[in-house]
Amino acid sequence: MKKFVKKIFFFLSFFCVLFILYNTLFLGILMLTDWDFKKRLESLNFVNPDFELLVLGSSLPEYGIDTEFLTEHLMKSYNLALHGNPLKTSYVQLNEYLVRYSKKPKYVILGLNSFLDEQTEYIHPVVDLTMKSHKFVLNDIPIISLRWFGVEFLKKILSSGHRKTKMSFGQVKSPRVNSDKTDYDILNLDLKEFELSYWIGEIAKLCTQNGIELIIIEMPGVKEKQNLTEIGPRTINFVNGYSALLYNLNNQEFCSFINENKDWVGLSHLNETGALKFTIELLKILQ
Repeated sequence: MKKFVKKIFFFLSFFCVLFILYNTLFLGILMLTDWDFKKRLESLNFVNPDFELLVLGSSLPEYGIDTEFLTEHLMKSYNLALHGNPLKTSYVQLNEYLVRYSKKPKYVILGLNSFLDEQTEYIHPVVDLTMKSHKFVLNDIPIISLRWFGVEFLKKILSSGHRKTKMSFGQVKSPRVNSDKTDYDILNLDLKEFELSYWIGEIAKLCTQNGIELIIIEMPGVKEKQNLTEIGPRTINFVNGYSALLYNLNNQEFCSFINENKDWVGLSHLNETGALKFTIELLKILQ
């Protein structure tokens, strides 16, 4: 009986050690190779940053706004946007930055893609796991909570385009090309959706209270996602009493600079070439 108990104990101990090592290795690989992880760790460890412009949002502004170019031609900028980032997380990121660092940015660009965004209340897992207030639970085991990052890691191994992708000033620059094979539709921007967004309103409030100008941008999409609503800017008044300017840069006429065969990575994400072209057009508006 004692021998049997010892074997069970040995097996369970071996399994636990192996499980810990596997998760540690998985997390270590992600921290070294995943762009969002690398950006998150970088942004938490800036030394006296003096960025005048920050970019918030999901993967469309993460790929599409060239903060290196903005730094060279406008003002020092950093792209905090994350893949699949909910609006609540953008608020958390901005609040963290303002608490952590003494120099506040003059501008915040919130890049939105209302044609893809889902209004959710969860916090991006990379941000959630690295917040000071985070309380670890069983679901935080990396192989469970971060399993979708593993798929991205496999893509990097198998795809030369993924391996050539790099991060600069927080922007993910991809050389990959996928043609836009969609056709135009008759669409209009739902401005009420912006006005009723709780977290965009809270970001506007946070910016106003800290003397920061918030610029909301509807990011370009492929042809079938582009709309006919005027570019603006248009003042959006939120239910909390605060307001911000909205630029509809997903307007069909504005998006005419995009080469459908050269400027997309896929799923309305601009590649490195398309992002530079878009940022040049954006610069004309900001100036």
